[in-house]
Amino acid sequence: MEQTGLAFKRGPSEEVKGSKAVRPTMGKKGREIVKANLREVIKDLNTAYSDEWLAHFQYWYMAQWIKGMDADTLRPVLEEQSGDELGHAGKIAERIIQLGGRPVAHPAQLLKASGCGFKEPPGKRTDLQRVIKDVLEAEACAIDFYSRMAAKYRMTDLVTHELFEDLLKDEVSDEEQWEDFLDR
Repeated sequence: MEQTGLAFKRGPSEEVKGSKAVRPTMGKKGREIVKANLREVIKDLNTAYSDEWLAHFQYWYMAQWIKGMDADTLRPVLEEQSGDELGHAGKIAERIIQLGGRPVAHPAQLLKASGCGFKEPPGKRTDLQRVIKDVLEAEACAIDFYSRMAAKYRMTDLVTHELFEDLLKDEVSDEEQWEDFLDR
């Protein structure tokens, strides 16, 4: 990979540009097998990264906010899944850096780069049904996005494809858990 200022050339016609590109951490063969447009892959990964950060914060905040009879049941699940979402963000950041990109670095930019957004907790701290529905909406958005991304990169970037597939499995499991809460 040839350095060109703040961008790195992947091949004769493709560069990874950003405010500050980083040297990819993959070896030569690892770079050769990526057939997808790196700029597009990094953009999609940054969308996922931003969504995971926002989900982490949303779930953590909700865990602090809620009260009521079932709050003690939901709180540890929200806290655990908050940690899971932060772990997802870490895996995605690692892949972005491997590809020579830079994860979204400023909190104000997370919402702009996000595909699923952020929902504030309900005004009423005891509205646990709204919390459950908001989490289900976030999980459904993540499932939809990861499903599309796994399919998109199936033949052009197998490592990114596998990452999106693993994230999809986790989100499908989370959705099932939250649907069970809704059915109670």
